[in-house]
Amino acid sequence: MKIQRHVLIAAMAVSFIASGELPAHAAAAKPAHAQAPAGLVVVQEDVLIPLIDEPQVYFREAGKDYARGDQAGAARQMRAGAALIRLEAGRHNAANKAGLDRAAKRLDDLAAQMKAGKVKSAEPMNQAFAAADLALARHYHEMALRAAGKKDRRSGNWLKGAADSVEDAAKWSGGEVSSGFKAGVDGARTLGDKIANGAEWSAGEVRAKADALGRDIVGVGRSGANSSGAAAGGSGATAK
Repeated sequence: MKIQRHVLIAAMAVSFIASGELPAHAAAAKPAHAQAPAGLVVVQEDVLIPLIDEPQVYFREAGKDYARGDQAGAARQMRAGAALIRLEAGRHNAANKAGLDRAAKRLDDLAAQMKAGKVKSAEPMNQAFAAADLALARHYHEMALRAAGKKDRRSGNWLKGAADSVEDAAKWSGGEVSSGFKAGVDGARTLGDKIANGAEWSAGEVRAKADALGRDIVGVGRSGANSSGAAAGGSGATAK
């Protein structure tokens, strides 16, 4: 049976968390003297970067499973997404660790209800996805700013991650976004691509795009993505 790439990624993430093992290529890259304390896992940055947008894959698949009446399948997808969020929260310098941990727990709790067939509509699932994406957006936004101040090119990856995540949060929360919101997201994503592709950039550019993106993140949070599924806000977002 052919196994999809995203299923393998989730299994890999859960393996990191459960067993403390690294894949061969990451283990080889780890310095010989770097030892993780008991109960913790060391994961290389080049393993985490490609996983930035992966939780959304599972959220979409969970939505499809639920629409087909497969609540057990939706629960599996939600737990996989939660595992990836916990992996990100496990950074020693996670910018929004508490928020990420809460989002992952919310997904796991809802997955348990889903598996038991107790979820009667898609709304609680969509709300949990919106809250998770918003937590990721806050995390990546702060990571991008920190990296930009150090002239770290990874700021491009995290700026794109923040843009993707806040846009996804707005979609799951059920709101319509204005051209102002979309411009802020697209501008951050474009600069992120530019940095990631090796072009010249400045910390000032990142701060300017991140400031606009930060307003959108605050707006989505105020509009209820954490709990109510209300319309997305931000710099120009409008309600349905």
